[in-house]
Amino acid sequence: MIKNKERLIWIFLVVFVLSISFLNFKTPTTVQAQGENDNDFYYYMRLFQNVFVTLQQNYVDPEKVTTKKLMYGAIKGMLEATEDPFTFVLDKKLTESFNQEISGRFGGLGITISKNPKDYIMIVAPIEDTPAERAGILPGDAIMEIEGESTKDMTTDEAVNRMRGKAGSKVNITIGREGVPKPIDYTITRAIIEIESIKYKMLDDGIGYLRITTFGDDTSKDLTQALKELKSDGMKKLVLDLRNNPGGRLDSVIEVVDEFLNDGKIVYTRGRNKNDNQDYNASGRGDSWVSGDMVVLVNRYSASSSEILAGALQDNERAKLLGETTFGKFSVQYVLPLDQKEKTSFKMTVAHYYTPNGRKLHGEGIKPDYVVLDKKLSSTDIVALTELRRNNKIAEYIKKYPNESSDATQIKAFKNELVASDIIASEYLLIRLIHNERSSRDYKEIVDIKYDKQLRAAIDYLIKGAEPTQDEEEPRKNEF
Repeated sequence: MIKNKERLIWIFLVVFVLSISFLNFKTPTTVQAQGENDNDFYYYMRLFQNVFVTLQQNYVDPEKVTTKKLMYGAIKGMLEATEDPFTFVLDKKLTESFNQEISGRFGGLGITISKNPKDYIMIVAPIEDTPAERAGILPGDAIMEIEGESTKDMTTDEAVNRMRGKAGSKVNITIGREGVPKPIDYTITRAIIEIESIKYKMLDDGIGYLRITTFGDDTSKDLTQALKELKSDGMKKLVLDLRNNPGGRLDSVIEVVDEFLNDGKIVYTRGRNKNDNQDYNASGRGDSWVSGDMVVLVNRYSASSSEILAGALQDNERAKLLGETTFGKFSVQYVLPLDQKEKTSFKMTVAHYYTPNGRKLHGEGIKPDYVVLDKKLSSTDIVALTELRRNNKIAEYIKKYPNESSDATQIKAFKNELVASDIIASEYLLIRLIHNERSSRDYKEIVDIKYDKQLRAAIDYLIKGAEPTQDEEEPRKNEF
């Protein structure tokens, strides 16, 4: 399938270049007649040829209008004209970076990003237990600069390439955060990103809790083991947490869905070419958790593969979704070679994903069955959160007061100490951050039943069967 497409692309490029090479205009020719329609190839090709030849013969700096420079510029322009942030040229470094990412080991920060055209890079989610999360990067942050260079005109892959590097090296990024008036500068040390994608714990009342942070090579295997242990510990019902899960490998999520469905469609793709039309169905091998009650937690940063899983479970009526409308990344890209000599390639969108019931949700996301919004921090607390993370204040408090028994007398004093450092934080924020910091020290102590409104609502629904009180979501712009 891809080989045929590659062959057609290469034939077109060769014919295209040869046709221009044989033209030796001494003066530019004006195209008089208008094109018959927007797809009049010969008319617009003559326009292109006129500009190409005029530049090569008349532009003041000949070294800036070499055939290679102009052709690569034209190719980049063609891809940008699609107005699709996932369709663009990958230079040699980006091509190498992409191949490195597929291999599963790379030095980086541990974030998944997206962007609107001509806008800053947006962080979909920091991946748990990575340098970005530990530094205090938050979902929804905008990366405004990388090493002092604006990201407005960068593609996502260009931004990734600049942030990726040798483990132990540092990268400087400038973050814009909603509610924080000034940009925030971070210096983050890169690390080898090896992700533990499954976290789980038994809760009370026979409820198991399982979080999938991303979909990688070992996710399905680790999920099977986690479900086995939870069932042996008496799990009767399950909360599956996909919040802040930015996605991952398609084959991995298909295997994961098989653990929850015995039959039915998982997802399908439709594009312009029949070869891009694929149907993915449950294999019938699933036996880990195909019948027990289940609630799936999602939020606006549940993206890509996590949306495929959520959509499959919702459309097959296998589980109820609770939380926020998801991110809305439902498209399929190919990476194809462009120039073997230069070792470049290009990425293009060829199809869209559809949920089993035929919903095309690219740019829209999946609306949960029950909309439950977590408590929103005030602008003052958002500023305080930023400073607390940057200055490592919570970790210092935990080191000084490792046990929760100290909090009753010490949190107020801690709050007053912060005021002296111009950090104004509510007691609610401090209590929750301290609680989470203590919990994060134990790998499996990963739940916050006390303050996590969405998790509490899911547990109440599984125990009592009563539908939670639903919130109203604020309209949001397309994240792309």
